[in-house]
Amino acid sequence: MEWQDVTFLQKNWIKKTAWILANFLTFSSLILAIIGIVFTFINPTDFNYWFAKIIALCSIFDFADGKLARISGSKKLAVDIDTIVDSISFGIFPAIYLGYTVASWPIQTWNIVAGIFTGLIYLGAVWFRLCRFIKRDPLYTPYFNGLPSPFAGMVVACLVIFPYTEQWVIMLSTVIISGFMLSKIPFPSFKGVPTKFDMFWIVSTTLCVVLFAVLPFDPNWMVYPAYGIAVLMIIYLIMGPGYAMKLDETLKLGLKEDTEEMKSKK
Repeated sequence: MEWQDVTFLQKNWIKKTAWILANFLTFSSLILAIIGIVFTFINPTDFNYWFAKIIALCSIFDFADGKLARISGSKKLAVDIDTIVDSISFGIFPAIYLGYTVASWPIQTWNIVAGIFTGLIYLGAVWFRLCRFIKRDPLYTPYFNGLPSPFAGMVVACLVIFPYTEQWVIMLSTVIISGFMLSKIPFPSFKGVPTKFDMFWIVSTTLCVVLFAVLPFDPNWMVYPAYGIAVLMIIYLIMGPGYAMKLDETLKLGLKEDTEEMKSKK
């Protein structure tokens, strides 16, 4: 079921409101990312918590503006503006943070090289992933090819919050999630009108990410939703591909039935 099939959402005032809100959230995500980039170079105390919260807020905004854009019927917004903002919020910003963090270890030549490598491999994976995304029709596909970049950004955000995370773990995890983004493994997009299972997944994930974003700057508080997000991420990585293929089969079956129905009417 697609958003255009929901009758009460087809009113003009609802579509216009959804379009305005989608634009507002998209550009709010861009502003937060730019602030985060500036803060990365200033490197204030406990900036890792600032970084994690900014990524969490950008993830929430990205999910919400996508839904609103589809309700408004604005394909232009979903494909062009949102993709450009994502390339900054979940590409340039985390890449600069990763590169700066790794290069800031006890100053040695190899640390600087490692920082540049970590940032570039992450940024390259995000941009390649987004480039492949816009070549398909992002409004009507039930799954993503490769791991979504907001998911990858939240992996990094959780890693920097977990206590005693070693630097080499951050580097290795960055390489692994970059590989998942470059892959063609299908992952559910949750773009259509949510089913009961989709609603459970969306609500539980959103609740964890919102708590992660609004709780005080204290590892004793933020670590709990971070663990919840980590568990949901593992479930998504393991069970997501199978569910995505099931959604794709359901969509194809529905299109086939619609085609046969149209033929029978002729």
